[in-house]
Amino acid sequence: MQLSRIDLADLHLPTEIARAIFAQIGIIDAPVPVGQIARALGVADIKAQVFDGFEGMLLTDTVRSSGSILANTRYGDRRARITIAHELGHFLMERHRLSGDAGFTCKTQDMRETRLNKRHFRQEAEANAFAINLLAPFKLFDPLLSQDPDLKDAQRLRDHLDISLEAAIRRMINRREECQAAFWSQNGQVRYSVKSNGFPWITRKRGERLPQLSLASKIVANGAQGFSSVTETNPLAWLSRSDIELFEQTRVAGNGHAVTMLWADQPENDDDDGGLKELNMPTFR
Repeated sequence: MQLSRIDLADLHLPTEIARAIFAQIGIIDAPVPVGQIARALGVADIKAQVFDGFEGMLLTDTVRSSGSILANTRYGDRRARITIAHELGHFLMERHRLSGDAGFTCKTQDMRETRLNKRHFRQEAEANAFAINLLAPFKLFDPLLSQDPDLKDAQRLRDHLDISLEAAIRRMINRREECQAAFWSQNGQVRYSVKSNGFPWITRKRGERLPQLSLASKIVANGAQGFSSVTETNPLAWLSRSDIELFEQTRVAGNGHAVTMLWADQPENDDDDGGLKELNMPTFR
């Protein structure tokens, strides 16, 4: 594969850089060969193995004359692919300031970053945006979406694009027109969540139990692995409002892990999302 960094030199937005790379590559099938792309753009070496203390690392200089990427495989090869793409984003976005003398060191939280109010947060959010636009471009992503939201789509997208399930879910939530949110939990306790910009304010926070009124609480307590159906639920289980039609679906995995998708059908002309808007991009586990 032959690619030119010269064509990317004047681009700064992560989505523009990803599009420019695909313009050079042309037609491509899934999964996107992130390692080949990185090497073609000047990354000399990629090491994907188990590391301690970081999720990913880019060894480079301020002018990006060359680079080496380290990606932690502790949580699987699919997550490591996201990490490689994230570090490639740092490599290509030359306005990003190095986090240390030798380059960038990225931790787990950096791979989920969406905030823009500080330089470090913004850089990590942009690297995440680049990663998902590189690994899950709309031309490869959209054909696998069902007419209505369904967590089973995320599993198909995970396998088709060779990305993590979380990355697929976050991409779905930000791509679909419906107001959606997702909660990741373990043993019935919320670990973290993400929502689309228009989704109403959520009452559940990290570390709290899944709401007793929710279907997710019952499904997780049952422990049977697999997908539930999409079912209408009591909106007050999750929200501070009762005037919204709310639907739930949960996927239960092993070791007490589960993810619950919420789909809100809000009244017409309801523009109040009750919360802060986030950057329109997902972060990854």
